[in-house]
Amino acid sequence: MKDIEDSFQPLADKVVSGLTRLDLQQNLVATRFFALWLFRTQLKYNPFSDQTVNGVHGEQLTTDQQERLEKQGGAYIRSDQSMPGRFLAGLHTLMAIDAVVARLQGTAWGIIRAGEGEFICPDTFGQLAAIPVTPAASLYLGAGDAMISRQEVARWNRLAQESARSYRLARDFTSCPL
Repeated sequence: MKDIEDSFQPLADKVVSGLTRLDLQQNLVATRFFALWLFRTQLKYNPFSDQTVNGVHGEQLTTDQQERLEKQGGAYIRSDQSMPGRFLAGLHTLMAIDAVVARLQGTAWGIIRAGEGEFICPDTFGQLAAIPVTPAASLYLGAGDAMISRQEVARWNRLAQESARSYRLARDFTSCPL
């Protein structure tokens, strides 16, 4: 999943540098990043529990051996026949990302820039498909590329604030109209 993050960073850099419209490939990169962020948030609140794998006998591995396997992208089954839930969560997330990409195929991300004020960034946007890039630039699914007024920034911030589940952040909340 690091590859998804690594693909998004150059796109974010281009948005920061003034990119005004995403092409088809950039839209795909944004969609994959959004889906990863979405499912990581879901897993935070609904983690996968460890699962028993019947008929497979694992081995007694040291913590160091387990960490080395994970670093290499491997998985393991413990000697008690249990598999850590995070392995299943990773597989589920990859499949879910593919499903989101298929569902959102043909939709476009708009680059929204604040003409005045800054955006609030919640821990989750809920049903709103958004990707914060900077305090003054965000990607919104289905929105047209635009520079928006302080009143529109306030409208987006109210939506962001309402969707926050645990926290919201901003560079300076006094610069974020509501």
